[in-house]
Amino acid sequence: MNGQNEIESAIIASLLKKPELLEKLRVKPFMFQDEQFKGFVEYVLNQGKVDLNEIYLESIKNKEFLNNDVIAKLYKTDFIGYGFFERYQQDLLQNYQILQANKLADEFKQSSTPETFNHMVDKLKELTNVTAKKEDGTQRYAEQLVEDLYSDAPAQRVKTKYKLMDHKIGGFEPSQLVVVAARPSVGKTGFALNMLWNIAQQGHETSFFSIETTGKNVLQRLLATITGIELNRIKNVQDLTPDELTQLTNAIDQILKLGININDDSTTTPQDIRAQAMKNADKTQVIFIDYLQLMSTDTNIDRRVAVEKISRDLKIIANETGAIIVVLSQLNRGVESRQDKRPMLSDMKESGGIEADASMAMMLYREDYYEQEDDDSGKSTVECNIAKNKDGETGVIEFEFYKKTQRFFT
Repeated sequence: MNGQNEIESAIIASLLKKPELLEKLRVKPFMFQDEQFKGFVEYVLNQGKVDLNEIYLESIKNKEFLNNDVIAKLYKTDFIGYGFFERYQQDLLQNYQILQANKLADEFKQSSTPETFNHMVDKLKELTNVTAKKEDGTQRYAEQLVEDLYSDAPAQRVKTKYKLMDHKIGGFEPSQLVVVAARPSVGKTGFALNMLWNIAQQGHETSFFSIETTGKNVLQRLLATITGIELNRIKNVQDLTPDELTQLTNAIDQILKLGININDDSTTTPQDIRAQAMKNADKTQVIFIDYLQLMSTDTNIDRRVAVEKISRDLKIIANETGAIIVVLSQLNRGVESRQDKRPMLSDMKESGGIEADASMAMMLYREDYYEQEDDDSGKSTVECNIAKNKDGETGVIEFEFYKKTQRFFT
């Protein structure tokens, strides 16, 4: 087998000399060990083409990009041929698998416990599923459809447990990207946590990535939803009765048993979401993100472009892993200037590709949000407008929202 640098150099050189080979590129950027080669592959994949002029300009602008002298040297090398291009990609994949397997083995040696052993086995299984070849899509899809047609098992859908919503959308399906959009403080985080709790109780793998607020705050909101104890009273622990403390302790125990994963890393990126989506492949993953516009990217680009790229990456992750990703999104202030302040798809802040990428888009509206008058009961009516649904009905569903307990009812 050729050396790693030779393999990576040959693949990059082939792309430079034969730009049409980008369509035959099967390896992923993370498989490259050389950081500049990795960055080059990420760049051409994002661009969707290999354009020598644009690559040259990027090399001048970006000091961390592949050096122009290296580009020129690679371009002048002899083309290895189409057959060898495929073989070198397979070699790169095998090298990546061996390198990662050795790392996992080293980690296990440093801490040999049943937990680290199981972690190593799970990761090794994931490694065996990494491939540099694409299957015959039509054959695979046809086999899946025939299996569905003759199967007695119900369609694989994740119910929200809100009857009116499930009747309209049929539940969430694997590989969907669902957007829940609203103005700040309308109730989208509470709405998401209510759905998460309903879904988790059905045995699905659930995660909540909170970029806006702390994990502790998310847990407190979730506890209010479960127990019906007012959120402010949960925060002021000293005001709780012994019976309420017991309720909260039992609710925490339920959350832990269901394995709900709460993450409050403020630098969450699509790669973090991919890592979560690839865990426990035997279970349906439902991942909530609060919220889209706060997510980080690995590149320093214009914010609107960055949000569009994050949205596209999340859709790709959902497609490739089968995970259901529910991402919350802010609406821009334009809605405030209209007489009818009910949101529309175009109101999504820095919307760009979000509207196009989403399989389903839900827009939340609460009229008393603009009246600045709270009902003593804390009860509000929240309209959930399913404004986009690629695979089903659209329309408005009304919820009763009890802000003090973060609970939603239809």
